[in-house]
Amino acid sequence: MSNTDFDFPVVVTSSGAVPTPPATILAALIAAVSATTPGYTVLPLSLIEDISSTDVGALIVCDTARVELINSLTPLGANVFTLAQLGQVYIGPGTAPAPPTNTSVQVNFNVTNKTTSAVQPGYTIPIGFTVSDGTYQYVVQDGGVSDSNGNASLFCISPTPGIWSVAEGSVDDVITSVPAPYAITCTNPLPGNTSTVAETAEQYRARVLQAGQAISQGMPSMLKTLVGQISGVTQRLISVVQQAGGGWSVIVGGGDPFQVGGAILEALFDVSTLVGSTLNVVGITQANPGVITLDKNHNYENGQVFQVNGALGMLPINGINLTATVVNEKQLSTGVNTSGFPAWTSGGAVTPNFRNQTPNIIDFPDVYTVPFITPPAQTLTLTASWNTTETNFVASASVAQLAAPALAGYVNSIYAGQPFNILEAEQTFLAAIAGLLLPSQISVLTFTVEINGVVTAPQAGTNLIFGDPESSLNATTGGMNVVQA
Repeated sequence: MSNTDFDFPVVVTSSGAVPTPPATILAALIAAVSATTPGYTVLPLSLIEDISSTDVGALIVCDTARVELINSLTPLGANVFTLAQLGQVYIGPGTAPAPPTNTSVQVNFNVTNKTTSAVQPGYTIPIGFTVSDGTYQYVVQDGGVSDSNGNASLFCISPTPGIWSVAEGSVDDVITSVPAPYAITCTNPLPGNTSTVAETAEQYRARVLQAGQAISQGMPSMLKTLVGQISGVTQRLISVVQQAGGGWSVIVGGGDPFQVGGAILEALFDVSTLVGSTLNVVGITQANPGVITLDKNHNYENGQVFQVNGALGMLPINGINLTATVVNEKQLSTGVNTSGFPAWTSGGAVTPNFRNQTPNIIDFPDVYTVPFITPPAQTLTLTASWNTTETNFVASASVAQLAAPALAGYVNSIYAGQPFNILEAEQTFLAAIAGLLLPSQISVLTFTVEINGVVTAPQAGTNLIFGDPESSLNATTGGMNVVQA
């Protein structure tokens, strides 16, 4: 029989292609055989049934294979092999679930000439140049050349696997020897990005689906797809935010800034629509010294120089160099007596803003400045207080052993700028200890959350705890304190 003699229509429902019912296959089989062998139907019924049941069984296997093939041609239903092939098409050659990444950090280098006591432009910091925070080492990935001020901002990755936090300003030790007469100092103005585990099949499936939608949905999906291909970029730290006043803010954690800038440039239709981060002033005191309050974490250290511009009312504060003394993560003492200044009324922004990256991308003969935001890391710690109706329960240590890593995993899966959800944390806790206690056996479950050491309450009327809107929340198992109340 040819394919035209015997064929089943493809029936596709909201669940995908569905198998053909056996009764339909039997009827089609008898009709097809009768069309070419009319005497077939005069055979004894027992013989017809014996032959047809065997054939129908074989056709069901073939039909099932056909249905599975059709359903596997979408990322949603693809098996692992087919999903990898679709990733090659949608995302790019060599694409596979992202491997685990080691801890990384953006390091600012400054090169000087000891003979002249001047900054040294044009000095090459090569791939492999190594720095340290005193405990762990970090290796330059792409190299770079110092600019006219002797500065170079380079992406570094630790060769050591494991999970730890990298505080801002902690990477200040140069390990690689520097030839005379040059001297190199370094620091990291932002916290590093903690290591990530390998991408799961489900996470990779979601990324392939997003890439498949990129062409039809436009710039944000395309941008996330291209940036997500860059080595070292953490998928959950990619965010494309449309600003209320116009323009787009692109947040990217990890990866070489020039490669990130190139991917953003490739995806955007108008680079002039990019908007960086702004440290907006929300208050300045009339005091000696005056204290500035900002709407976001400033990431300054004591002694760093900054300026305020655009403040209204307290006009004398604008455009002068101020020396920072950190009051807290959102407040800076200016080192200036503002008692005699007019009162601040509104407005103003503080520069520099260390979370802004502005790589210059050369698309010869043109050069484009591509601003994007590196999300600072915020450390989230919590105390989960729980109890049970089981009066003889003696495995509280096992509850802590199961719940703590699960809660840390939940925190480390939250996307940049998104809040900690108490309801999600409750579900994570209950799922982790399901082998010990059922949800119906839990009588108390409360969470006390600290962000960068500050107890932070949920937003009024919600179960959502917000950190800095452009930052990422990070946690370690040791920071998850699980106690029986």
